[in-house]
Amino acid sequence: MKLFRRVFHDITNVSKKNIKLTIHKSSHRKKLIRWLYEVIRDFKYSQSTFGLTIYILDSYTQQMGFDINSYQLIGITSLFIAAKLEERATKPLEDYLVVTDNLVSAEELINMERMIIVNIQFDIKIPHSYLKLWYLKRMTNHFTMKERQEILFSAFACIIEKNASIKNIYCVYLEGIREAERIMSGSDISKDLEFYIKNNRVIRHIDFKSVTNKLI
Repeated sequence: MKLFRRVFHDITNVSKKNIKLTIHKSSHRKKLIRWLYEVIRDFKYSQSTFGLTIYILDSYTQQMGFDINSYQLIGITSLFIAAKLEERATKPLEDYLVVTDNLVSAEELINMERMIIVNIQFDIKIPHSYLKLWYLKRMTNHFTMKERQEILFSAFACIIEKNASIKNIYCVYLEGIREAERIMSGSDISKDLEFYIKNNRVIRHIDFKSVTNKLI
């Protein structure tokens, strides 16, 4: 597989055929997670699929290590596996290849899928008992339920990015809830979190400080 030397694009504004990724010598995980987040949003997959994708990615790379040339392959394969477990309807294999600009082949993806499943010994389930609506319902009602869900998704994604090892997904989720509540209270938004909000079609238009000021 070729070394990734392509430009990172915002896929909310371009077709899937133009989704590309740049890998530098630093921040490999951060860049890959952000790319996967955009792919998952484009595919309209769920928050639990995103969480499981990163869990699989981290579990495999921490156990086996990785060659930088195969990092995107591992990432997209982790998503391929997670979607099979979490989504009722999944995208065809071809879509997973297209979002890598066809730098990944079907054979490579299927072979990597086999390697990941074997090496992490099928331990790729995360609990869903905490993914309950009451977490969202108890938040401020000045945002729609869908907006609250997407605010939480963005906060959750940002927290995952900062955690190099997701050993306790429940704790990460709770931290995401606290961050989401902070966002909705009008607190300052970090540049990292801003990336996830601005790349979320549902909430990127919201001026959180303006909404909060109107309530005072």
